[in-house]
Amino acid sequence: MQVDTHNKEFQDALNLIQYTRQSVFLTGKAGTGKSTFLKYVCEVTKKKHIVLAPTGIAAINAGGSTLHSFFKLPFYPLLPDDPKFSLKDGKLHSFLRYTSAHRKLIKEIELVIIDEISMVRADIIDFIDKILRVYSQNMREPFGGKQILLVGDIFQLEPVIKNDEREIINRFYPTPYFFSARVFQEMELVSIELTKVYRQSDKVFVNVLDHIRTNT
Repeated sequence: MQVDTHNKEFQDALNLIQYTRQSVFLTGKAGTGKSTFLKYVCEVTKKKHIVLAPTGIAAINAGGSTLHSFFKLPFYPLLPDDPKFSLKDGKLHSFLRYTSAHRKLIKEIELVIIDEISMVRADIIDFIDKILRVYSQNMREPFGGKQILLVGDIFQLEPVIKNDEREIINRFYPTPYFFSARVFQEMELVSIELTKVYRQSDKVFVNVLDHIRTNT
């Protein structure tokens, strides 16, 4: 796998993932090396990690599982303060029904990588935050103290939401996008944008793609 060791943004992101517990949002347009970065991190990191994605195809491409299969999420909106998922009477545990091996796995993970983050809804992020806090037995810290690496481009695919779901989600969140999740008000997410395009060398063509991307 060819990794451009002279790319400063690449190095900055890698250093944060490797040597700190800082959570990172790695973005950049198509062809800037986001997938290469993700695969490289998985190869070099000593941290216990999982790779997740919102759809089956994205999960296969990233070499991981879907968010829904890993966390056993339902497909309807997961609203904050839904009594169905309350902790007091163990409802969350009985709803998720994780095996003891799965609970142990979640507790031991240090780095959670989510690819194609543009497609993930805000309510799903908050629900994952809740799960990680509960099963890491660390309610105090966002995501149970785990490091999060979010990879994707919000100019690309947006969250898929049915009309009736949109109304419900709009009552709780300013937008359905992942960055509207409430957990991000409690933590700092460092954004790093990869800017150098590797996939295309034709400057005029890259320029045309940029204009399409920003709808100009």
